[in-house]
Amino acid sequence: MTRPLFLKASTLNQRDNFIQLNKIESSRISQGLQHPHDSLWDMSDGTRAQSRNRYTNVFPYNKSRVKLPVTSGSDYINASHIALNSNKYIACQGPLESTIHHFWAMAFHESELQGNNTIIVVMVTPLLEAGVTKCSKYWPDQHKTHLELTRQIHHDNIDLPDLSVHYIAHHYVTEGDFTLSEFELKSGPITKKVFHFYYHMWADAKVPPSVRPLIHLSLNMRSLQAEHTNPPVPIVHCSAGVGRTGTFLAIDHLFHNFKKLINDAVSDDISSKYDPVHDPILNTVLQLRYGRMMMVQTVYQYTFLYDSAKLLYKERRGKFS
Repeated sequence: MTRPLFLKASTLNQRDNFIQLNKIESSRISQGLQHPHDSLWDMSDGTRAQSRNRYTNVFPYNKSRVKLPVTSGSDYINASHIALNSNKYIACQGPLESTIHHFWAMAFHESELQGNNTIIVVMVTPLLEAGVTKCSKYWPDQHKTHLELTRQIHHDNIDLPDLSVHYIAHHYVTEGDFTLSEFELKSGPITKKVFHFYYHMWADAKVPPSVRPLIHLSLNMRSLQAEHTNPPVPIVHCSAGVGRTGTFLAIDHLFHNFKKLINDAVSDDISSKYDPVHDPILNTVLQLRYGRMMMVQTVYQYTFLYDSAKLLYKERRGKFS
């Protein structure tokens, strides 16, 4: 079988694609800021809630933002619903110290809406990087096994009777270079099991040392989802919830849909010219950015997706016919 043309996209093709993605996004953001009431890209809920944002330039679009269950007051959290064909995710910023209770309230409420009692969280940022806090530590551990959040959720009028997180266990997964922790998230009579994947080897705005740990993490995440009639929608975050988060979501989507994407892509036995219209990596990032701004934030993260796809194709080449 002849290799699909998108895998032959030159570095210049890839960079041109990324420039076009940024031009599209810049236009959307301008529309959303200048004409919020008439624009699909309205982000006014986020710009009005600056104290709940980690960064001053990263907001969810109103149309796709996740909402907290409140009886009154603000239902805002910096998190977005993401759809990549049939794959669904929640992408969010790393919690601030002041929004830890919002994060866990969101996790509980979204799990209730999904009709299951399992929550999957994927964290792809270290807590601290070059002396800068990238995410507050929002979970209990073996030293402090209980995190009580009831007072905070009542203060913000969140519609849960109480809320607490309890440490159960953790272990390090060598093949994936990540820590998998188990917690219980409790509210009233309901207890939910939380699986927390923590991959900390990925520097901000950069690419990971290898795609293999992320694939291993993805396989573990998907295996947990497959155990449920209503698969839990993963909550994925880094620091801002756009660069590393978007790149991981793209890798997860491409990896688990690779055979179909390869078979649907134009190959050089049909055409000899690369056409971005038939490029599944470009189209994946377009879909991601429809749900949340800046997903796959840097050109290095974008070109990393092509390098990862080439590796997957090389390893699976005989399985696409």
